[in-house]
Amino acid sequence: MTETIFEKPRSILFVCLTLFLLTICVYLPALQCGFLYFDENFFVLSNPHVNTGLTWANISWAFYNQDYSNWFPLTWLLHMLDVQIYGLNPWGHHLTNVLFHAFNTVLLFLVFRKMTGANWRSLAVAGLFSLHPLHVASVASISEHKDVLSTMFWLLAMLAYARFAEESQKQNGQSKLFYALTLLLFILGLMSKLMLMTLPFVFLLLDYWPLKRWEKNKWQLILEKIPFIALTVIVGTISYISQQKRDWFQQIGNLSFDDRLGNALISYVRYLGKFFWPENLCAYYPFAGPWPTTEVFAATLFLICVTALALTQRRQKPWFLMGWLWYLGTFLPVIGLVQLGAQSIADRFTYVPLIGMYLLLVWGLYELTKNWRHRVVILSTVAVIIFASCALLTIHEIGYWKNDVTVWNRAIAVTKGNFMAHNNLGIVLQPTQPDAAIIEFEKALQITPNFSGAQMNLAGLFLARGQYDDAIMHYRKSLEIEPHFAQAEHGLGIALSDKSQPNEAIVYLQKAVEDDSGNSSYQNNLGVTLSKVGRLDEAIAHIQKAIELNSNNSIFQNDLGIVFMKKGQPDEAEKCFQKAVELNPLDAKAQYDLGAALLNEGKVNESIPRFQEALKLKPDFTFARTNLDLALQMKAQMTPTNQMSK
Repeated sequence: MTETIFEKPRSILFVCLTLFLLTICVYLPALQCGFLYFDENFFVLSNPHVNTGLTWANISWAFYNQDYSNWFPLTWLLHMLDVQIYGLNPWGHHLTNVLFHAFNTVLLFLVFRKMTGANWRSLAVAGLFSLHPLHVASVASISEHKDVLSTMFWLLAMLAYARFAEESQKQNGQSKLFYALTLLLFILGLMSKLMLMTLPFVFLLLDYWPLKRWEKNKWQLILEKIPFIALTVIVGTISYISQQKRDWFQQIGNLSFDDRLGNALISYVRYLGKFFWPENLCAYYPFAGPWPTTEVFAATLFLICVTALALTQRRQKPWFLMGWLWYLGTFLPVIGLVQLGAQSIADRFTYVPLIGMYLLLVWGLYELTKNWRHRVVILSTVAVIIFASCALLTIHEIGYWKNDVTVWNRAIAVTKGNFMAHNNLGIVLQPTQPDAAIIEFEKALQITPNFSGAQMNLAGLFLARGQYDDAIMHYRKSLEIEPHFAQAEHGLGIALSDKSQPNEAIVYLQKAVEDDSGNSSYQNNLGVTLSKVGRLDEAIAHIQKAIELNSNNSIFQNDLGIVFMKKGQPDEAEKCFQKAVELNPLDAKAQYDLGAALLNEGKVNESIPRFQEALKLKPDFTFARTNLDLALQMKAQMTPTNQMSK
């Protein structure tokens, strides 16, 4: 194929810009998608450290928190930056993912172009990365900022490493600079997602091919990777500790190592199947139980045979071995040997590993057609067909990510026994279609009876309906399955409190706080319940802890004011009510409580506007109406002298 288009920098810029814009055009429909229950409520909407944007307190939290199962401070900062720029408008958060994916596509082209000098093949690899429908899960899901951000650092680190390899051959001082730059980019990647733990392994593959450094000094190449491996161990340890603190997947039971190993071996083959024939894609694929021994054996035999073939062809076709080992190796952190949830596979896990297969496929087709007549025409035609098909499939697949209902209905339609999809569909239906939600939760429990999350969600629905006995029964079942499930402990405490059993409620609310001390709502609700039984000092301590964790919550300030009123400290109570109103002027209860506190202190004239504002916000607020009438009567009875003194 002619290479003239790549001879001038201006032409390279044109190619990169075309690749960037093409990727954006294909993924534009993602901007019409909303926030999803699947992680995005957890990562953005209900996370007070993220949904308040970039503040010094939030930035500090991003680096020091260990409450969200992984340590990725740069990903948190990117979410905060999105909120700072776009607020909570989902299109902006989706735009960030699309822009990063487009930029990663360009980077991938530049990386392999620099390393191999093969312009068209590098462009084809980048095109497959850009358009393959398996990557919709990483781009159309806002929670996958960590995927696109970490991959940007991954590719930049590869680019810096290629320059380091080039400079080290010249044996000049610049090689140290590019080594340090590679290490810095690697650190930034680890701070975005732990997926980069396999990058030192990839560097060794690049040394073998296409950089061809492997034959010179193998031990030197290994020593170069030691700082990278050491950093991986450190960050991996931090993430492991975080995962142990919030081991949410325990609620459906641990898988034995044999089951995980069998699933991992099968998964390698399943991912290949979806790579070549991407149908029935969805957000969640459940683990359906141990795979038959014959299927595990067949998958193992297949992997061994391909690996053996790659090894035998390593001299004639080094790209074959490199691409295949990239595929096998980069999947290791997410292939399931370490349990990361109850899913068997996940499309989002393919974002980096499939680069190895793109490389293998493109270089393989190039070699296969080496002696064919009309080679350029044939390869061009095949490329157009593949890219057009991928683009159409990707656009179609994005439609399933439009909202929660489309996501989970799709998962239910294309998988069997998908308890998680039924459970999550129940959650999103609960506010508007509670009866339908009950059906979904019950379906989830029919499939997986030991799913404590579904028991808890069913209990929460009954609690919202005021069916306390049913709620308590299901919360207890949830805790029988998972004894230290903080969310279920908290829900059971609230149900018992609402049923006028505060002393028993306190027991479970305290357990919830012990199991998740960083949850501000748990701290506050424990404080409120303690105040019901007269344990006011303890109540104040817990509500103050809640405010310390989330200082922007007007409800916490208001609840603290009520406890101070019970304790006979009206001045402190008034300060809390004032703060609550400042934080949320549209909170009718906060306006009313401030008015009541002012009226209690004899500040009649100041109380009246508060009651009026409460009624404006909530016209049927009976207590506000009663107290306003009382305040107006008191004002009318006051003498002019008294009014002036007041």
